[in-house]
Amino acid sequence: MSIPKTVNKLLNIQALRGVAVLLVVVFHLTLIERKYGGSTTILPDFLQFGMFGVDLFFVISGFVMVTVTRGKFQSLKHSLMFLYHRISRIYPLYWVYTTIALIVFLVRPSWVNSSQGNQVNILASYLLLPDELLPLVQVGWTLIHEVYFYIVFFVIMLTLPEKFLTAAMLLWGGVIAVFGQSTGNPYYNIVFNPLTIEFIVGCLLAVHYYNFKEVKLNGNLLVGVAVLALLAAILGYVYFEDQTGTSPDGWWRVLYYGIPAIIIVFCITTAEQNKVTLPASLIQSGNASYSIYLSHLFTINVIGRLWSIFANDSIVDNFVAIVIAFTAVIIVGFLSYWYVEIPLLKVSRKFA
Repeated sequence: MSIPKTVNKLLNIQALRGVAVLLVVVFHLTLIERKYGGSTTILPDFLQFGMFGVDLFFVISGFVMVTVTRGKFQSLKHSLMFLYHRISRIYPLYWVYTTIALIVFLVRPSWVNSSQGNQVNILASYLLLPDELLPLVQVGWTLIHEVYFYIVFFVIMLTLPEKFLTAAMLLWGGVIAVFGQSTGNPYYNIVFNPLTIEFIVGCLLAVHYYNFKEVKLNGNLLVGVAVLALLAAILGYVYFEDQTGTSPDGWWRVLYYGIPAIIIVFCITTAEQNKVTLPASLIQSGNASYSIYLSHLFTINVIGRLWSIFANDSIVDNFVAIVIAFTAVIIVGFLSYWYVEIPLLKVSRKFA
């Protein structure tokens, strides 16, 4: 099945999507091993930094928003088409997995949202509305942020000339800086969430990428700097967890995860300008990243429950189960991409 073409697709951005989703998968694999793997585990604790992949996704998202809207500002048609494409990209596949999660919840309520007393808000889950509870598909919390990004960017795109985009982003970031703190209101917590800064800087990186003279640097050196930034995120997680016993959150997360993510996106996109692209396997994983992202929790939980039936408290047992779970995640993700996500995208484009 052919892969749909993406306007102005940057190969390294796709590869970074692949990196981001694999980091999230590894993060959840560490949790699954600790749940079903007995007293001996082989995945080191620092791999729980893998939630950093979400921060990388947010910076990438900002970069992509600017990429696909260049030259289309202050046009009702183009603004509505942008919003339609973003919404149709997010919701249909998400609804497929939300419906699967709902069926599981109706049959076995104890298997869904166990960390929150198995409570769900079905309407908020389907519409990706801010809520005190996690969605039925738990990783959907990040999509709530994405939908917010899209709506605000749509308003900016519709009302302002493109030359004012940088000023609008800086103003938006300033508002977040002033009001960005956690409260008891889930809508406030989305609108003024510090993680929005990562999206905003991603937009600014794209503005620089397309409107300033190309940065002439050794592409391989830039990839090396990106690897060091990834290492910094790991060390940041280890330090913060050692000091507080928790993962970075709020403004601390922007500091420990957001800054490395910004450096990585800058370096890797600039490396492509300098004729260096990341491996094709990562690019293909990036193409299927949304399907992998939505499906991987289902896959590893199924493998985990099967694992619990046959588990022995040994390193070999854990190694085999983790390899099977990771392989299954990739296979299911690509099957979802080829046979669910792409057909849904084709249908949505016919409506467009």
